[in-house]
Amino acid sequence: MDDERRRLAVRSPLGDLVASLDRDGRIVGLVFAEGNEAAGVDVAAGGVQGLIDDWFASGELPAGVIAWPRASDFQRQVWQAAMAVGRGATCSYRELAEALGRPRAVRAVAAALAANPVLLLVPCHRVLGSDGSLRGYAGGLARKRRLLTIEGALPG
Repeated sequence: MDDERRRLAVRSPLGDLVASLDRDGRIVGLVFAEGNEAAGVDVAAGGVQGLIDDWFASGELPAGVIAWPRASDFQRQVWQAAMAVGRGATCSYRELAEALGRPRAVRAVAAALAANPVLLLVPCHRVLGSDGSLRGYAGGLARKRRLLTIEGALPG
C-alpha cells in the first residue's frame, strides 16, 4: 500500500470492514476484516462510517466516493455493470456477460468480480450462478446470503 492511502476500520451489520482511502478521501478498497486485520487501524470518522451506514439503510451510493484502482478496462466494465444491478435484484454471471456484449466471457466476468477491491459498493454479491445458486464471494457465502436477505433479494 502506498503511503498516500489511509486505512480506517468501519462497522457494519455483517462485521468489521477495513476501508482504504486515497489522499482525497475516496475509497480505493473496502474489505471485510478477518481476524485481527482491523486491529491498530484508525476508526472511521463520520464520513466513511456514515457512507456505509447509509448504504446498508438505502443502497444509495453518492457519486465520486470510489477512486477506481488500477484495473483493466474489462474489469471496470464488469464492475460498472454490477453496480447497475439494483438493490433487491440479482443477475447471473452469464447475464452480466451478455449485458456487456461478451456472452462467452462468463468466466472472465467471474474473475473480474473476484478481483473487486470495493466490496458492497460494487455489489458483486448480487451476481449468482445461472441456476440461481450462491457462488463465490470474497466476504464468504454466509455474508453474501445475509446481504441478499437484507436487500430483499432472498427471503428472510
